[in-house]
Amino acid sequence: MKAKVLILIIFSFSVGCIVSPQVFSETLEEGKAAYEDEKFSTAFQIFLTLAEEGNSEAQSLLGGMYLRGQGVTQDFLRAAEWFRRSAELGNPVAQNNLAWMYEVGRGVEKDYQEAMRWYRLAAGEGMAGAQQNLGLMLFYGRGVDVNYSEAAQWFSLSAEQGLAKSKEYLGNMYYYGAGVAADYEESARWFRLAAEQGEVISQYQLGVLHTNGEGVPQDDVIAAEWFYKAAEQGDYHAQYNLGAMYENGRGVSQNYEEAVKWYALAAQQGLKEAQEVLFELAENDIEAAIGVVSEK
Repeated sequence: MKAKVLILIIFSFSVGCIVSPQVFSETLEEGKAAYEDEKFSTAFQIFLTLAEEGNSEAQSLLGGMYLRGQGVTQDFLRAAEWFRRSAELGNPVAQNNLAWMYEVGRGVEKDYQEAMRWYRLAAGEGMAGAQQNLGLMLFYGRGVDVNYSEAAQWFSLSAEQGLAKSKEYLGNMYYYGAGVAADYEESARWFRLAAEQGEVISQYQLGVLHTNGEGVPQDDVIAAEWFYKAAEQGDYHAQYNLGAMYENGRGVSQNYEEAVKWYALAAQQGLKEAQEVLFELAENDIEAAIGVVSEK
């Protein structure tokens, strides 16, 4: 069974780190402590006081509370206003969050150009989340022409700061030679780093690479281990491949019950190939498969 490589990429934007707030005490640290204790009303009042006095971090945190409706009625317009005030004072978290609001059109009119402008400012300040978001904008051509080369540069910077999704993108880009020279070993290195942080697609891709011996030694045992990790997280391609390995005794001892179990999980998610294999196994009198098929 020849495993197919997914085109990966899960689009995911995260709102910048909104940490801490607090009330009458008038110090940022008190506000943060109140926020961490989920005393949101107190945190909100403290941040509001400091924000109105021009404290950019308090403004950013206040924007986050309006965004999430913590200690105050959720209000995207006010969130954007406070993020803007903070962003204009150079706060990279607020710049990233304001960019995200422009990118999705929340509290402001959707505007990819404005999103790019604010992402660039935050990314230039070294904010890992903004670097990743900027890479995504360039990768998908949102507000700009697709630019894999520059996207790879920003993903590299955010990956070096530990962001798993950026590592996953780099693994994919090195595999296909998108924006960088194709390099299976480098692809495997980035996929491994992301997989070790729990990224399910990277776990699946490592299974594929070890199955095919691309950038890593061909090793069915290791392939099965990575497919298992991804399969447990619900990846139906990994479930299918793991089922095939149990069916054929590749990397694991042949076990039709285990094969059927994983095929069935993939089939439940609508994977046609898994459904077809289950019927074939039933037709070949594999008892476990007969039981599954008869239930349908």
